[in-house]
Amino acid sequence: MQMKHAVQVAAVVLALGRAGAAFAQAPAQAPAQAPAAGQRAGAPQGPRVVSPEILPDKNVTFRLLAPKAGTVVLNGNWDQGLNIPMTKDDTGLWSVTVGPLGEQLWGYSFNVDGLKVNDPGNGEYQRDGQRYDNLLMITGPASDPWTFKPGIPHGTVAAVWYPSPILKQGGRRMYVYTPPGYESSKAKYPVFYLLHGGGGDEDAWVNMGRANIILDNLIAAGKAKPMIVVMPNGNAPQIVSQGYAYGPTPPVRAGVAPAPPPVQAQQGRAGMPGAAAAPAAPGPPGAPGAPGAGATPAPRPPQVYAGSYPNSLVAEIIPFIEKHYRVLSGKNNRAIAGLSMGGGHTVQATNNNPGVFGWIGVWSAGGQDTPEFAAALTKLKAAGVKHYWIGTGTTDFALKGSETLRQVAEKVGLPSSYHTSPGAHYWFIWRVFLSEFSTIIFR
Repeated sequence: MQMKHAVQVAAVVLALGRAGAAFAQAPAQAPAQAPAAGQRAGAPQGPRVVSPEILPDKNVTFRLLAPKAGTVVLNGNWDQGLNIPMTKDDTGLWSVTVGPLGEQLWGYSFNVDGLKVNDPGNGEYQRDGQRYDNLLMITGPASDPWTFKPGIPHGTVAAVWYPSPILKQGGRRMYVYTPPGYESSKAKYPVFYLLHGGGGDEDAWVNMGRANIILDNLIAAGKAKPMIVVMPNGNAPQIVSQGYAYGPTPPVRAGVAPAPPPVQAQQGRAGMPGAAAAPAAPGPPGAPGAPGAGATPAPRPPQVYAGSYPNSLVAEIIPFIEKHYRVLSGKNNRAIAGLSMGGGHTVQATNNNPGVFGWIGVWSAGGQDTPEFAAALTKLKAAGVKHYWIGTGTTDFALKGSETLRQVAEKVGLPSSYHTSPGAHYWFIWRVFLSEFSTIIFR
């Protein structure tokens, strides 16, 4: 199907770009190599440094060439990953070996004389609002759901523009995943609306959440039904994710990253060189706020629904998708889930539109133990919700709000389940939730 204003991007290309050779074990070679033959004299490129180098025992060596630096440390979001000293040899090459690291997608950066620096030897990175970190993937059974597998069919991710009169924007962008075989078939598919958290945008679930890879793997294994996944930009003032220069630079509304993993939060609280406390993420209705770990959360009032992004999601995005894609209609063929701020958006969109979604996932967000909130969930039950899936981390600052949501859902008899995953308010748990939730919807 040809679509106006849609830029088709092959999921294979995206996956290779996000999870390519730098995630694999580095080839055996010297840590630093001389410039290639023919390189211009005086060119700014220095010797190529192999970093990170994943060793067979899952230890990892990190390297940075910084001859004039006085101090270099490594910061990673694994346990004991804070402020790891690196040592310098007589060539000015700093290095350290850590691990073994668990099977996970890790973020890391260097700190050089008080300045945060990304690894020039690693082209794989993530953008979490205005925070950039390098990525390192340790593969194995635990990371299998989001490990790229070249031998299976892959879907397509499109960057799609749509109008939004509700948000007073002539065009806004969202990502749309279509499953393998969509372009060559005439079949109709259910639709899953997948929402990001505070600081993210339409790029977050592909870049950090690896949603397209997870869906490819689940569909290939027969664990999930083929489906379309819609990933909108939940920041109402933005038309597009940061970094595309489609508006004023810097953007009018710069994204704010959600609360970081404990290691990065500790960096902020401890005042480490080059580190800053994580700014608060917007909180969902009735859920704790999102300051850095250890701070006292503050409740946030619910967003006014009329004219809001959740209003636009239901009134504009769903009709656009159902007009331009081959989809199955009806609530039983629509699912919605979101994390943190996106969990709050999910609660708003579903509470205000009972009967639109049959499958609902609220991750690291919460509800209110009030008669009004209970009445809204009662209406969802009466509208025939198939399943209300609640998930949170065991050390998540949203744990209390998630437990409140669970209690109210159970009290009104809403078909629901409650899930926890070890970890805090971060992508470590949300990738797991997506992997699990996707296997039950549309069954």
